[in-house]
Amino acid sequence: MVKERLAQCVTTLRRYPVAVLVAVTVILAGYVGFANFRPINLYYSVTFTQTPAENSNVVFAFDENEDYAASSRQTTKVIQSQATIHLDPLNDDSRTLSITVDGENAQVGAFVAHINVRTKIDHAVYSIPGAQLQRSVVDGKTVFSLTEAQLNDVMRASTRQSETRLYLLLLIGVCFVVVLGKLTLFRKLPKRYYAAGCLILGMMYAFFYRLWFVKGGIGAGRYPYRRAITILIVLLLIVMVANYLVGAKGGLLARRIMSGLNYPIVIGYVIYQFRLFTQYLEGFPDEQAHVSYIVFLKQHGGVIPDFAHMRIYPYVGDNAMNLAGPTQFNYLGHPPLYYHIMSLFGGVRISGDQATFSLDWLRTLSFIIGVLGLLMIFYIGFTRIAPVPLLHLLFALIVIAPVNMVYGLSGVSNDTLILLTVSVYALGIIRFFERRYDWLTFLLIAVGVSATVLTKLTGGMLVVVMSVLVVGYTLLVEKHPGNILRPAFYASTPVYLLPIAYFAGLYAKFHTIQPGYANMAYAEYVNSAMYTPIDKRDSGMFVADVVQTFIERFLGTWYAVTGHVNLPRPDMKAYDITTIGVILVFLVPLTVFFFAKSRAQRYLSMGAASVLVVLLYEFVGVAKSYYFNGRFGGYSSRYFLCAIVFFALAIIWMLTRYFVKTADDRLIGTGLAGEESGGTGPVGTGLIDRGPVDRGPVDRGPVDKKPIDADVADGSAQTSPASDAPVSGKSGTGAKSSDTTVSGKHVRQTSRQTSSEASPARYASLTRLGTFVVLGLIVLMFMDGFIYSFLYQADQIPQLMVVGQ
Repeated sequence: MVKERLAQCVTTLRRYPVAVLVAVTVILAGYVGFANFRPINLYYSVTFTQTPAENSNVVFAFDENEDYAASSRQTTKVIQSQATIHLDPLNDDSRTLSITVDGENAQVGAFVAHINVRTKIDHAVYSIPGAQLQRSVVDGKTVFSLTEAQLNDVMRASTRQSETRLYLLLLIGVCFVVVLGKLTLFRKLPKRYYAAGCLILGMMYAFFYRLWFVKGGIGAGRYPYRRAITILIVLLLIVMVANYLVGAKGGLLARRIMSGLNYPIVIGYVIYQFRLFTQYLEGFPDEQAHVSYIVFLKQHGGVIPDFAHMRIYPYVGDNAMNLAGPTQFNYLGHPPLYYHIMSLFGGVRISGDQATFSLDWLRTLSFIIGVLGLLMIFYIGFTRIAPVPLLHLLFALIVIAPVNMVYGLSGVSNDTLILLTVSVYALGIIRFFERRYDWLTFLLIAVGVSATVLTKLTGGMLVVVMSVLVVGYTLLVEKHPGNILRPAFYASTPVYLLPIAYFAGLYAKFHTIQPGYANMAYAEYVNSAMYTPIDKRDSGMFVADVVQTFIERFLGTWYAVTGHVNLPRPDMKAYDITTIGVILVFLVPLTVFFFAKSRAQRYLSMGAASVLVVLLYEFVGVAKSYYFNGRFGGYSSRYFLCAIVFFALAIIWMLTRYFVKTADDRLIGTGLAGEESGGTGPVGTGLIDRGPVDRGPVDRGPVDKKPIDADVADGSAQTSPASDAPVSGKSGTGAKSSDTTVSGKHVRQTSRQTSSEASPARYASLTRLGTFVVLGLIVLMFMDGFIYSFLYQADQIPQLMVVGQ
């Protein structure tokens, strides 16, 4: 009988879960509200109206503790007419309190019990006027005493206003809201996703609490970094919500528009960072050497600079250099394309022994070049990624996540041009991957390779290694030499003659293709900071130690501002939540080797292999420098930022394979419109809308088992082969046929013009789990980049944040 009634009671309660929740919450809150809790963070202060001598001793004496007598007396000093102690919990049950002050004339205005936390919160809980304290003079000292009744009143008030009670009530309130949300607004949402959302909200609360209540301000008139961070996060949340809603509810046009809007929004964020870096941080990697290079070319001219006599000139103020002052050898030795552009448009003027210029304009011009590189990357993303707005937002944030990306673009540096040239090359390689073997593809590749090797050799190595791998794959694996050896390629070959002519002339003049400090000015080199005499070197490291040190410092330069002004974060490790997001941008794409084989996977693997080859080359250079020259340098990871388009595309491709589905809820990665059959972009299957493409010469190799027209079976809309932009297409169009020959057999090939709604990519959307993963990654990239690596560090580097705006 009892069990039946109990079961009936439970059944009734289950019918009204909200009412039960409210009742339980009220009961718990009532209990906490009336229960007694010991006070914490309690302070006692006395304010003097007639002040004793500054820094004179004040003793607060409580009931004697027989087991720990020293705890019964708490001593402090008079500071600005006030004496304060942090009440020892061992004394909160004392029945007496006497306050002894040096001198006979002290007068107390009030005794105050207050809760104080880090000086951020100071809340008075009870006050006793000084006139109500017992005052006496003993042995030349003034003693103020509180009665037992007064102390009881202090403790009762402190108990009622205890922080413990407040936080327990807050905890009950939070639990009430969380459970109520699951019972009402989010009752259909799976528990694991709801729990993840609550966890994220909790982390945001913890972050803002630390930002506003733990971290300190940097003084009036200095940059309001805490307010800036808060505004940026609110704006990010607004953009994320807009992207999510449009992606979930909007049509194809709305999703395309929202996807495209993400890129100018991120460009605006980049410009904001540029302003902060140039106005509040100042100083960029090797900027004086770069400006001196530009000045030298302006003064002496020449297609091939005279590296043997190139110097680093001293500044005269901010906008001039003394050409006759004390100088040192200019160790850069980079190819001159960037510096010729800057000397031509940078406004540098030579007058006698002085060069004048506007450093702000040089930085702005260099930044504009870098932004063009970002725009090229964003164009690639917009035209190659499915119209899923959140994916485009994530792609854009990945590109700028490493803090040294925008920091490096903000100063005078050839890193800006190398970003543009490698991005141009990337677009050409992507078109080649898409089997668009036309003149534009080969011209983009030729310009990208030539301009890159004429700008910086590390970037040049990346594109050259990638090109060699692509050529080898095409000739040896695909066995389609005609894909390369065609008129469009031959027409682009004159472009390659420019770097060949430059390096041939450079070698003829200096007997090296890489002018450097050691081979151009050895006597000066051995007396510079780049060389350590043998008697001043450390005791040495094993090769394993060199490898470990290289990895640590390499990754350290990926997530922390490095260069002329370093903002090291010694308390942060690569696996810390504030750095792991940016670290994953570098590491995750290198795992592409372990994904299922496909044409896109192979091309991305070639990109990863190129990065690893250059990384190995950099490590060898660092090891040789350490063992033979005594200097552990040259390990910066910013040299790889020019390849950020590869890192970003690889991550989006991986996410697409597992978290993007089509209209019938099938994952892209299941081969619904297989990569091998679609001629699609490198971020996954069916993610771009491609028109008919040039399939290459007649020697296509063995006929596949699938129909020959499967290559366009994804329903791609018709475009010109030279066009990169997505097109909408028209419904109701007919079919168009062409003839081709495969392995000597004449086959009728059909390419279909379909409606814009026919391609699986047009119906692409994130799975529910994918939405949470992408949203989490967006927040991680946003926070681990500029926010944590620079803006959040402002209170630690106040000397860098100048008084001003």
